[in-house]
Amino acid sequence: MFFILQKEDRFNFDDIQFAIMESLLKSFKHQHEYVLMQESDLCSEDDSFNGLERRLKDSSEFPDEYQKAIAIGEVSFVGKVLKIFHGIDNENAIEVPPCLREYRYLKRKYSIVPVWDIPREGRYFIKDATQQKVFSYKGELENFVYDEMFEPRTNEYDLSLRFDYEHLYQISEVVNVLAEYRAYILEGQLETVSHFSGDAYLLPDMELLKDAIRTYNKQPDCPKSYSIDLMITPEGTAITEVHNFMCLGLYNVNWDEKLLFAFRDGWNYVLNYNTPQTEYSNFE
Repeated sequence: MFFILQKEDRFNFDDIQFAIMESLLKSFKHQHEYVLMQESDLCSEDDSFNGLERRLKDSSEFPDEYQKAIAIGEVSFVGKVLKIFHGIDNENAIEVPPCLREYRYLKRKYSIVPVWDIPREGRYFIKDATQQKVFSYKGELENFVYDEMFEPRTNEYDLSLRFDYEHLYQISEVVNVLAEYRAYILEGQLETVSHFSGDAYLLPDMELLKDAIRTYNKQPDCPKSYSIDLMITPEGTAITEVHNFMCLGLYNVNWDEKLLFAFRDGWNYVLNYNTPQTEYSNFE
């Protein structure tokens, strides 16, 4: 396989993840190839601009093997590679997939709604559920949501946060999170569960996790490799969200070559499915 690994001069997209991936690629250099690139390497060097962003290069400006490359890096870096070589504008977020939107997995009020259903007040968690890592907020919505966020930008230099009427948004109940874990599923099998926040003495419900994996694996668009974020609340273990293996934080440092194939699986999911977000609500 051939990988494009992001490496910036001033900072790495994730120092730990970069070190893990480069170490693996060096260890298996006879089986895989890779190049290091900066985000600026994907953009034109001329003075042509599209709004405030530099123009992306055309795929013809790269060697032929880049057409089959798997990109690893920040969301914006990976998104540029997808756009240049595959014409894909962005990776759709999975959030909690429809087959797992049951109260036994959610254990909270949870919804994915269009802009016009976003409440103006109340204590909630809110995030963009269509596009990866746009924003998130937890707290009183009257301290966050304001009228201008529902209006279009008046000029290209307006960088304020605005809601996108083509996107869906997750609105969920704020719960008391006691501990958080990430489960890594490679080739449909649980590889490891890593603690990343809260009380490490509180362990997740493994039977619920097994059941969630079995249920999701049966879906035709389920990625071969993915992660499930879990939170432990006073109500028990709940699923926070599911991530495709693309721009995925690694909370475990013990990996082997299977991790490279997991990123391949994530890449293939976006190329073949990239399932759009769907509306849902268990609010009464």
